[in-house]
Amino acid sequence: MRKPKIVEIEITGLAHKGAAVGRTDEGLVVFVRDAVPGDRVKASLDKKRKGTWHARLEEIIRYSTHRNKAICQHFGICGGCSWQNLDYAEQLQQKEKMVKDALIRIGKVADFLIEPILPAPQTELYRNKLEYTFSNNRWLTKDEMDQVKNPEDLLALGFHRPGIYYKIVDIQKCHLQIDSTNQIRNFIKKLSIQEKLSFYDIKNQTGFLRNLIIKSNTQNEIMCILVLSENDEQIISMFVEQLRANFKEIISIYKVINAKKNDSYLDLTFDKVYGEDYLTENLDHAKFLIGPKSFFQTNPKQAAALYRLIAEYADLKGDEVIYDWYCGVGSIGIFLAKNAGTVIGVEEVAEAIEDAKLNAKANALDNCHFYVTDAKDIDIENIIEKHGAPDLIVVDPPRAGMHPNVIEQIIQMHPPKLIYVSCNPATQARDIQLLSTHYKVEKIKPLDMFPHTNHVESVALLSYLK
Repeated sequence: MRKPKIVEIEITGLAHKGAAVGRTDEGLVVFVRDAVPGDRVKASLDKKRKGTWHARLEEIIRYSTHRNKAICQHFGICGGCSWQNLDYAEQLQQKEKMVKDALIRIGKVADFLIEPILPAPQTELYRNKLEYTFSNNRWLTKDEMDQVKNPEDLLALGFHRPGIYYKIVDIQKCHLQIDSTNQIRNFIKKLSIQEKLSFYDIKNQTGFLRNLIIKSNTQNEIMCILVLSENDEQIISMFVEQLRANFKEIISIYKVINAKKNDSYLDLTFDKVYGEDYLTENLDHAKFLIGPKSFFQTNPKQAAALYRLIAEYADLKGDEVIYDWYCGVGSIGIFLAKNAGTVIGVEEVAEAIEDAKLNAKANALDNCHFYVTDAKDIDIENIIEKHGAPDLIVVDPPRAGMHPNVIEQIIQMHPPKLIYVSCNPATQARDIQLLSTHYKVEKIKPLDMFPHTNHVESVALLSYLK
């Protein structure tokens, strides 16, 4: 076997899934894990994918001045946070650069205003939802392997180890959600062991306990969802009794019975076994009811800032017709509705549209109309005939960006304003380039929705070229 080539790399930026990117002195672009911008490293060239080298870190020659000590004991193992070892100011600078570079390089946009990135109001405890997996196959460090004395030591309730689907990292303390959720998770694991309940065996697809989903709101109220392989009423009642007795902040408990061979559960029935149907979340003037299946922004405090920015870019006068494509649970449209004439939301997930209608009712809005359909399949003529031509279209597509049919529809309807909300700068820039014959980018602002990760949100305001 040929020995991998060792190269020196100056690390300059962030890349996908926790990797950093840099160049050799000869100009070769290389992706490296475990390095941060500002490091100079030695790395062994490992694999070449799509014309770009990926390398394994061998030695840090010069440590970056932007390096931080990670706050979490699980950092580098669970994969939940990529950049706790990079100071937050540098994270923001790198994310802003991602958006700007994508718009210039992919979008071919030369003249636009990029506003400074909006930092998250808090860099810890910002998520309102986490999903954990029960497993009898805990991921172990080399030191922990020597300490295993009995099968209980192999039980885990935590996150999948990146790259090893059947290994679960047992989480002691996660810094992403309010601390009471750590106490609840650890309590459930301890109780499950005491009751000698079987944790799921991912390889053999056996075991009673499968998943735990914990949702919270900004009032620190909790919803717990237990995903089990069978409906054992006695055990479920025991969980409800113990959780109610020990955690007053839990206001809702659901069960899901998943006897399938995979972990997907959104197609299954969620049965309430205690408390409220929903968590309530207030974002400024708008109220949202979050159910067990609801798709909702996972950083609610920054979501409020995102919606304020969209409202600022929209600059509504009170009578506008707004089309909200890829609307999810209708949160953007509902936030804008009090200052608009009509809001039309479209989303292909039926459960999300049910939530959107529920949320519109909770806000006493009668000017919001929601439809279940894929954005690319919208009957434009029918929508316009029924509700009028749009003065503004807001799009918030998934990471893959907009379907070409949607771009054609926008051009055909040519609203004066288009607001493009994106979680992927590359596909946003690609779509903006496709729109460029009819639309000009006025300004764009990045937002950090997920500190310590490589993800960045951005909002672009485009105007129609008359």
